[in-house]
Amino acid sequence: MSRVARALLACALVSNAVAATTAANRGGPQLKAGLFLYAAPGLSDPNFDRTVILLVEHGPQGSLGLVVNQPTDRTIGEVFDQKLGQGAADVPLFWGGPVQPQAVLALVRAARPGPHARTVVPDVQLTRDLDDVKSALAARDGPLRVRVFSGYAGWGPDQLATEVRRGAWVLEPADAASVFTPEPSSLWERVREILGRVVAERRPEPRVES
Repeated sequence: MSRVARALLACALVSNAVAATTAANRGGPQLKAGLFLYAAPGLSDPNFDRTVILLVEHGPQGSLGLVVNQPTDRTIGEVFDQKLGQGAADVPLFWGGPVQPQAVLALVRAARPGPHARTVVPDVQLTRDLDDVKSALAARDGPLRVRVFSGYAGWGPDQLATEVRRGAWVLEPADAASVFTPEPSSLWERVREILGRVVAERRPEPRVES
């Protein structure tokens, strides 16, 4: 295949991905906290390539989300010098996004929010307080119920909505099992299934000759 042909094919794939993404979002869930934002295939942004973001805040002042599928090679026990207890040694630190990498936010899987937490998705609590994290780690299966993030993804007023209209993100309702999946690195692959369903739904049914 020639270089020109490869370039044309790449453009066609990006165009199809954007069209499918726009179709997937049309009539779908409206932007609000509790949604997954899947980075659309073929759209190049080095910060968000193949990411899945849990939208935790959305309003007139802007939006905030956490990348839930990019664990780092560090544990929260290393980062916080074991102040969170022994369970922290097995909990990876996640890269939450490019904004304020020194900021620490956490998601805790619990039916009831802690004193400093609030519900984002049923059974998923957002907190900025390490005491909430320590309490969750002390519970049964605690290391499986905690996600701690360094940094976050942020958008100004109407910025995220504009990106969604341009086909940069595929929206789907989030759920606790997916947020705390034991295989977060494979979470983004679901976007292909979502777009595949949209393409199949848009495909016209064959005509039956009488």
